[in-house]
Amino acid sequence: KTFVFDQSHIFFDGILGAALAEILTNEALSWAVYLSTLPAARPAARAAFTTLKLSPGPADLALCAKQPAVTLEAGAETNRILLKPCLTLRRLFRQRNSQLQLTINDLLVLYRAIHAARYQPSTGLVSALENFAAQGRQQRALADSIRRALRDACASNPSMLIPMDASRHTPRERLYPLSLEVPLAELDLLNLHGRVLQALNDYENTSGDRSAAYAEFDQLQRTYLASLAGFGVILNKWKEIAVQGQSASVGAIKMLAHMPVALQRLLDKVPERFEMLNNLLKGREVFSNVGAVIPTSTLTRFVTAKDDNEQKQLAWGILTDASGVMHVTLRDFRPHVAALHSFGRDDLAAHITRDYLDAYADGFNQYIRDLQRITIASRRTRFIQRVSP
Repeated sequence: KTFVFDQSHIFFDGILGAALAEILTNEALSWAVYLSTLPAARPAARAAFTTLKLSPGPADLALCAKQPAVTLEAGAETNRILLKPCLTLRRLFRQRNSQLQLTINDLLVLYRAIHAARYQPSTGLVSALENFAAQGRQQRALADSIRRALRDACASNPSMLIPMDASRHTPRERLYPLSLEVPLAELDLLNLHGRVLQALNDYENTSGDRSAAYAEFDQLQRTYLASLAGFGVILNKWKEIAVQGQSASVGAIKMLAHMPVALQRLLDKVPERFEMLNNLLKGREVFSNVGAVIPTSTLTRFVTAKDDNEQKQLAWGILTDASGVMHVTLRDFRPHVAALHSFGRDDLAAHITRDYLDAYADGFNQYIRDLQRITIASRRTRFIQRVSP
C-alpha cells in the first residue's frame, strides 16, 4: 500500500526528491494497471540463480569494524499541527498590515526558536526519567545529564540550516543553504508576546471605563505586530541573499570547492571546533519544509537528512499532504540517544524525541491562537459570555 523512497541528499534535495517520488509512483501505478491485464505469472522450472554464500574471515570482520558507523538516532512524527488556523492568521495579518507577510514556514521557523526557549518536559517524561534513574548509579548519572542538557538547551537560540530552492535563479545549483538564528532577543519577541497577552486579558476583564486598559494594550499590540513584521522583512532579505548564492554558508562551500582534497577535509572540520563559526556556516539543526503537494499527489511524509557535521543534533522534515494535513518528522542525534542505546533503552530515547516534537506541535497551535486573538482585538470588540439556562 505504501512505498518509501530513500534518496541521497547529495543528489536530491527535498523538493526534487518529492518530484522524483511522484514520477516513480505514477509510473509504477501505470505499470500495475498494464500488468493486471496479463496472465498470472508462473515460477520457472529451475531457479535463475543460486544463493551466494559469503564467509568473511577475521581480517574482513576487523576491516568492517574500523569503518565509520552510522550515527545512532531516535525519531518521531506528528500531524497535530492545524493548518487552517495558520491560513486564517495570514489573512488577518494582511487585513491588519500589508507589511505582515509571514509565510506558514516563517511561523514554523519562528516558533522553533520560541519552543527551544520554553520547552519543559512533560509529566510522563519526567516520570520515565525518574524510573530510569532508580535502576542504578550509572543510570542516575545519565538521567541527571539528560535533565541538565534539556534545561541548558533553553538558554541557547537554535541555529537552523534551511535549504533554499535556487532552481529558478540558478537551475544547475538546485538549492542553497541558509543558516540563521531567529532574533528573539533583538526584537524582544518572547517578552512582547507575554506582555501583550496580559494586557489583552486585563482589557477584557476590566469593568467600567476601560480606556486606560485599552490604551496600554493598543500600544503593546502595535509594537508586537511591528516586531513580527520586522522579522518577516529580515527573513525575506536573508532568503533573497541565500537564493542568489550570497549567504555565508554558500560562500564557505564555494571557497572550499577549489582547494585540494586534504585541505578541504581539514578546513571543513574547523567550524565544528568553534561553536559561533559552526552556527554561522552550518547550523546545529536542519529545518526543511517541502511545502504542500499538489491535490492529486499520493506523498504523505518527508524525512530529511543531515550532513556529516557532528554538531547537527536535530533534523526537522515537513510536508503537507493532499488532504491538507501537515506531517512533521524529527530525527534526533543528540548525545543522550547513543548513551541510552548502550543501556538498551532505545524506547526512552524515542520517548524524549516524541515529547519534544509533541510539545512543539501543541505549543505552535497555541501560539497561532494567541496571535489570532492579538491581531483581531480592537476597541470595538465585545466579549459575550453565554449563560446556560
